[in-house]
Amino acid sequence: MRLKREITQDVMANLLDMTQATYSRKERGLTQINIDEWNKIAKVLGVDRSEVFEDNSKKDYISTNFTKQLLTVPTGLLDQIDFLTKENLELKEKIKKFESQSK
Repeated sequence: MRLKREITQDVMANLLDMTQATYSRKERGLTQINIDEWNKIAKVLGVDRSEVFEDNSKKDYISTNFTKQLLTVPTGLLDQIDFLTKENLELKEKIKKFESQSK
């Protein structure tokens, strides 16, 4: 539905107040989408929540396409990855500003 409406993951993530990486994991079913997020997604897509809602509360694993093994991913680890991703983007912007000032 998101693709049909030509909404990028970046735009959707921004509207849901999360990083694109976090949104991508949610969209792929690797992390859970909470009820508030389902409501926001439905609103952005202009549909009723029942049209997009998937009960993923029992999913606590991911399946890799390569090995088809079930892995448990600790929530804290995913949060740390999000934090580091955001920090990395901020540092890249600081470097760009520094480089443009020194020219």
